[in-house]
Amino acid sequence: MQAVDAMNETNTLVTRLVAGLSPGHREAATPCDEWNVHELLNHMCGGAHMVAGGLQDEDPPAGGGDMPDFLTDGPAAGWEAAATHLAQAATPDALSSVHQMPFGEVPGEAAVAVITADHVTHAWDLAKATDQDLDVSEELAEFALEAWKPVVPAEGRTGDGFKAAVPVDDSASAIDRLVAYTGRQP
Repeated sequence: MQAVDAMNETNTLVTRLVAGLSPGHREAATPCDEWNVHELLNHMCGGAHMVAGGLQDEDPPAGGGDMPDFLTDGPAAGWEAAATHLAQAATPDALSSVHQMPFGEVPGEAAVAVITADHVTHAWDLAKATDQDLDVSEELAEFALEAWKPVVPAEGRTGDGFKAAVPVDDSASAIDRLVAYTGRQP
């Protein structure tokens, strides 16, 4: 699976989950201990905008400040703007070039793969927090899992961002293996 295809499939998946949100979900707890539903989705939007800016060779945002609230016009509008920004920035030229991201200098294809893995993982979080069904293809979940492995090795995690991987049987579904790898209980 190519990164841009995985990104597009993930954007559609997250758009469906966002459409299922109600105002009562805003403060609901998520499997990410530090974020409620609003904060989780805002993180996802911020990540999409950050990678899109990097793909367009914009200067990375200055550190030290809080992330803006990308959901001021509502979750659907915030997610649509972020997903559109990322999709428009993921041009063939941008994907084949190296870009400076806040986390280092990386090929565009790799940056899109990592943000897609982040979004697939957080789609699972969002679905769990809001009691929605999640229909992730095996191919997309495998793509996300393989994108995480070189970036977030299973060994040496400190719990900052990723908890220790949870053991699962090799026969588990790809989405269960993905969430277990990222420290979540499938």
